[in-house]
Amino acid sequence: MTVKFKKIPLFGEGVYAGNPTVTRERRLNCYYQVRKDKDRTAIAILGTPGMSLAMTVPAAVNQGARGMLANATSLYVVIANQFLSLGAPNTAGGAASVVATGSLNTITGAVSMASNPTQVAMVDGTAGYYFTPATGAFAQITSAGFPNGAKTITFCNGFGICEAPGTNQFFVSNYNDFSTWNALSFAAASQYTDGIVGLDQLGGLLIPFSSGHIEFWQNSGLTTEPFTYIQNTATEYGLAAVNSKVHIADSLAFLTRSREGGLQFARIQGYQVRPISTPDLDKIIQSFTTVSDCEALAYQTDDAKFAQFTFPTMGRSFLWNATNAMWSETQTGVTSGYAARHIGRWSAVYNGQTLVSDYNQANLYTPSVAQFTDNGNTIVREVITRCALNDQNYFRVGSLYFDMEVGVGSGTSGQGVNPYLMMQVARDSRDFGPEQWIALGKQGAYRTRVTRRRCGRARFFHARIRMTDPAKFVITGGAAIISSPAGRAAVAGGR
Repeated sequence: MTVKFKKIPLFGEGVYAGNPTVTRERRLNCYYQVRKDKDRTAIAILGTPGMSLAMTVPAAVNQGARGMLANATSLYVVIANQFLSLGAPNTAGGAASVVATGSLNTITGAVSMASNPTQVAMVDGTAGYYFTPATGAFAQITSAGFPNGAKTITFCNGFGICEAPGTNQFFVSNYNDFSTWNALSFAAASQYTDGIVGLDQLGGLLIPFSSGHIEFWQNSGLTTEPFTYIQNTATEYGLAAVNSKVHIADSLAFLTRSREGGLQFARIQGYQVRPISTPDLDKIIQSFTTVSDCEALAYQTDDAKFAQFTFPTMGRSFLWNATNAMWSETQTGVTSGYAARHIGRWSAVYNGQTLVSDYNQANLYTPSVAQFTDNGNTIVREVITRCALNDQNYFRVGSLYFDMEVGVGSGTSGQGVNPYLMMQVARDSRDFGPEQWIALGKQGAYRTRVTRRRCGRARFFHARIRMTDPAKFVITGGAAIISSPAGRAAVAGGR
């Protein structure tokens, strides 16, 4: 008898949020790539890039960067109380060269940074500072109009702008001059009196973020204070975490708290603000006891543009693929708990290369699809499929097969030479059964099949694939051979 394959959806967009009867899905350190031509599959699941050491920062203390800023030719980092202007290392992974230094009055807390054509400015929540690359001079901003205590600084249309903490006001520097701030050059958010908590810019528009709303301002060319509010552009999405803002795919993504009190991730494009998180993700972040420390970074690999949001206190990191609007999780290392945070904290593009700072060490990394660890730390890749159903009837899974890239072993020694993955099944949407280890094949072993047999009988089936070996991770589909009262059949699985 000829057996025909019928597709069933194995891979969806759900994220497990504590209710297994709703969804048990998970994607950890992997993401969806949509294939428009649907050659072999409509959607492939690929492993996220590992972190390859680009350079170490020769700071006085080996701590994670508090802030980072870069452009095509210059790189600036703040570690502890040190401001460092850096040059590229002589060799990849070596120590960066120090061009100039400066000293801040604080040693902890995030530092916001911005640059104009001739200066670099930063604020640390107590004071402001500026650096002049041409002379190497570093100084504190002492101008009477500067709002000490600001947590954010942005550069928009030739001006530096900072919020005045605890007020609805923001102050503006002189044109292309971070050192001078006119005490009369200020304005106030006009639609609500909920206090500005941060500032940013997008496409030449100044965006004051308040705790309960956002406004859009433009440079009208006026003297003293050049920015004016654009009528009817205020939206009721507040900024829930000052450092959760990140530029991604010609937009600005951030963690928001609505006027109803709910937490979501949202995205600004033009004057429009739209939620981008899913109900599953909303449930997860609304269960967190601390969200104000959320931090964001961005990078791109292949066609995927990622915004990564980390909650340090809660030990969770989430990855949004702006290319297809899908979410996954990311973490560094193996944890005894359900999840852990990722190693990255800030990102910047220097000399055409994305750099990601380590939250705990004075290291800077480059995301690389050819790197299968995070600077030597294990990357755990895990996929939990959608629930497989047979019209609520019991059915038996004789074998479960996943179409994966095999023969991916690397080198002649070490853990990645003969990589394995672990496969489990759950028959009650909750508890996964015994582990079965399955080979992905040594280098060149392209006929290896990723198959688990005798999976049992149930009304609901989930499969979990988990890999910790440093090897390439690609899934393009799957299939199951099932039997039911109607007879034996083979079922192919895709998205």
